[in-house]
Amino acid sequence: MEKRSAARELAFLALFQLPQKTESINLNKLAKTDLQAICLSALRTLADFSRDNLKQAESAFIKVERYLLEYQISHPQNEQYIESKPVKLPQTDEFIEHLNKCYESISFVREALQVPEMYWHYHDKSVEEFTTELLVNYVDNLDEVDTLIAEVSKSWDIKRIHKTEKALIRLALSEMISSDIAREIVVSESLKLANKYCSSEAPKFINGVLADAMKQLQGA
Repeated sequence: MEKRSAARELAFLALFQLPQKTESINLNKLAKTDLQAICLSALRTLADFSRDNLKQAESAFIKVERYLLEYQISHPQNEQYIESKPVKLPQTDEFIEHLNKCYESISFVREALQVPEMYWHYHDKSVEEFTTELLVNYVDNLDEVDTLIAEVSKSWDIKRIHKTEKALIRLALSEMISSDIAREIVVSESLKLANKYCSSEAPKFINGVLADAMKQLQGA
């Protein structure tokens, strides 16, 4: 993982540990936050995400178990038996969907183990500086960013956008506004994170919002 990519991921994860009322955040204090504190925030976020995903995986497994039990009991082969016998597994979209949710949740928990490695492998000044820069710019430009999001996603109420997708969009736009890094690179990095941390539909939505926002910024 490239150092700036690691910094973006750390900043994204740390965002969820910031106070919801960003006006209460001291930017000078935030700018002096060391990488260890940022990694701790990232780990807390991943722990929260992992708990949520494990709950989803558990729920999906329970649904699969019930689905298979009901399928077995009601199967025509078992009509003549008092006790149901094993039958061939169904290949239905519903069954496959439940299994896929289990796999997605387990995959996310596995990905969560990368943060300690990220911290120790990129424990240097450049990662620390870029991570804190992203966080400071995120807080400092939040009002402008939310106004821009509202302008380019008129069919979506910003309050109804999922918090993970919203955080990625906000982080990307704050970087576009406050740095000279190519906007296409920022979008690409955001989509990588979306593929890792969001639902399968999220990257398309995020890409659309960011593409429209880029046009708006270029015309400004």
